[in-house]
Amino acid sequence: MPETCRDNCIKLSFPVNAAYVSSARITASSIASRMTFDIDEIEDIKTAVSEACTFIIKALPTNAHSNFEINFTLKESSMDIKITAKGVFGTAKPGDMGLMMIKALVDEFIIDNGDGGININMYKKHKESIF
Repeated sequence: MPETCRDNCIKLSFPVNAAYVSSARITASSIASRMTFDIDEIEDIKTAVSEACTFIIKALPTNAHSNFEINFTLKESSMDIKITAKGVFGTAKPGDMGLMMIKALVDEFIIDNGDGGININMYKKHKESIF
């Protein structure tokens, strides 16, 4: 998983507001399509990004007036997605349905509280590169 956004990286910042989750989904879909992921993989990526954004929005206090960032790092046969937000978060519940969905949709998933916020890291490979 990338630590910073460097070559072949798209970095976006969204307000912590549910109205912008659809913009994050559309962006993820566009990037995945450009990388020639198939339709099922694109749907997995869109849903995982949506669930991660929703988790962050729900986890932040309602008076938080900040942004969260999404970094898409593009590789030859995979995509790394890192979503970060600063703020005080509770710990993630292991049975959270959104987090369980993300785990099922991507090849690797890590969530951690660190650096004064939360980091959600996801990794998705092209299906044909798995074999």
